[in-house]
Parts: sequence; structure tokens; C-alpha cells
Amino acid sequence: MARAGFLGRRLGRLAPVPPSREALARLVNAALEAQGAEPAALRPRDPGGRPGGLLLLPPLPTVLVPDLHARAPFLEAVLGWTPPGSRGALRELLASGEAQLVCLGDLFHSEAGAARRRWAEALREYLALWSSSRAMDEEMGLSLAVASLVLEAKAAYPKVFHCLKGNHDNLTDEEGRGDHSFYKFAAEGEMVASWFAARYGRELLEAYRRFELGLPLLALGDRFAASHAEPAFAVGREELVEYRLRPEIAEALTWTANGAAEPGSVELSLARLFAGNGAGEGGPGGEAAAGARWFGGHRPVEGRYALRAGGRFVQFHDPETWRVAYLLPGRDPDPERDIVDIRG
Repeated sequence: MARAGFLGRRLGRLAPVPPSREALARLVNAALEAQGAEPAALRPRDPGGRPGGLLLLPPLPTVLVPDLHARAPFLEAVLGWTPPGSRGALRELLASGEAQLVCLGDLFHSEAGAARRRWAEALREYLALWSSSRAMDEEMGLSLAVASLVLEAKAAYPKVFHCLKGNHDNLTDEEGRGDHSFYKFAAEGEMVASWFAARYGRELLEAYRRFELGLPLLALGDRFAASHAEPAFAVGREELVEYRLRPEIAEALTWTANGAAEPGSVELSLARLFAGNGAGEGGPGGEAAAGARWFGGHRPVEGRYALRAGGRFVQFHDPETWRVAYLLPGRDPDPERDIVDIRG
């Protein structure tokens, strides 16, 4: 895909205007095509022949991006960032297949800055049946700018750009399949679904929902795993691949509150995942699992990162900062070294 769109330019300071229906439909359809064509070596197939919920990453330098929440300038800055020791910006490394980028989900629903005020204004607009929608247009311009970046990047770099599913990635505000309606400052989930259907129609709403439901839940790399949230219970490869048949798996990796995971869920999951089956620490991946860490976002942290699950789970989402994890193959992750602020 040509990079004359979102990928090729920096976004201005003003909130972007929501894209036309035709432009957004092109991006959604291109991303759906790329998603469906992901090779089985990257995303093992479920019993129905569809890409499963497990993403098996090759041993490449990897950038993990925590919750985006309508922050397109953040993702644009990540794509333009030159990782330490690299020969060029990340978008160039993605184009040449020399690095990979994994977003940890939550594309919609702004949280920082003027978000609380804007959601309060948008709620009044929603209750008035969108007789006016200035605040919601602004909010959705921000969210759709980041969604457009993700869609375009997936089509442009299908084997090295990935987005995992977060609990906010539920455009239809569905209750089911591991998803729940979301509200924080207002009735965000219900309001976004209503605005999107009114602006773009149900057909495009359902198409984007297919993209969300096709997102993987967990990325497994060289000595690390990543998901949106801490696993609520121990998971292995088979149930991740078959996640469409087990909605509790999606919920377990997207909705888990701090302190709500079963004891040992991270350590046991790492052992199972690196063993390649449910055999636990005795499997062939035992050595890799020993030094591995699990990265996630979901809840904001104080400081650069927080350690949970006995130090095995690294949480590094902060809606006020531009922070990534930069992981190199062949070495155990170290959050003190590998969590990087790309904006001072």
C-alpha cells in the first residue's frame, strides 16, 4: 500500500476530521484482507481454518506499544522513532522486515488531556440524539485517526505490524464473545457504536467489528509474551488458537483487573507457552521460559513501569506519556533497560 496517507505524514495539533466512509471502508477492507492472509507459521489456524488468537513472532527486534486510546500522534511518533543502534526509523525497518511492532490494543476512547470534558459534552449530544455532535466528532476524529494508522500499517507491513485485542476494541459495544460494554467518563461504548452507525452505517460498523474479532490475543516472542492485560488464569497454545470457541480466553487476556489474576497464572502460562503444550516446566521451552517476562498495559501505572506476578508481568501503560518496550532477541527482557520513553 502506498504510504501517502496516515503513514506518510505527521498529524497536526488539531483533532483530525473523521475520514469519509469510502476512505475508511478501503482501509478496513485492506486490513481484513491482510489479516486473513497471515501465514499459519505466524498465526496457527483454528479448527475452522481461520488465524487463531496466538501470534508467533520471529526473532526480530520488537517494539511493544501499550494502550493507544485515540493517541495517533503517539503511534506516528513510534513509527518515526529510530531505535537504539538501528540504521533508520522504525517505519523503514518495518518496510525492510528488520523489526516488528506489536500494539497492545485499546484504539478507541481517549483518556488523557481534555478527555473527561469532551466525553461529558459528547454525552449531552448523545442524549439529544446527535442533533449536534461537535464534541463527539472531535473524539471520533482522534480515535479514527489512530484506527486508520493501525489499519493502514497492517496492510502495508502485514508480517511485521500487529495489533492485539484490548477490552476497548469493541466498536459495536457487544456483550459477549469475551467483550463487555465499556463506560468510564460517560457511556463510551454505547456512544461510539451509536455515532459510528449514524455516520457510516451498519455495514461498515460490522466490517470493522470483524477486524476487531480477528485480532490476536497474545504475542509470543523470543523470551517474552505480550497481551493487553495480565492473564486471569493460566493459558496455553491450544486454547489461544481456538479462542473463538472459548470466549473466556478473550476476556481473560483483555479485562483482568490488577490483583484479580489467579496466583501463578503468568508463570504457568509462560511455561506452557514456551513448552509448546501443556507439559509445564519439563518441556523443551523450559530454559526460555525461565528468563521470560510478560508485557501488558490495560491499567495506568505510576512511574515507568510496574511489576506484578512476582516480577514476571511488566505493566507499562501511562496515558500521559509516549512509552514503548524495545526487546532484542537473544537476551532476557529487563524492564529497567527495555522500557523507553520516546518523548522526553
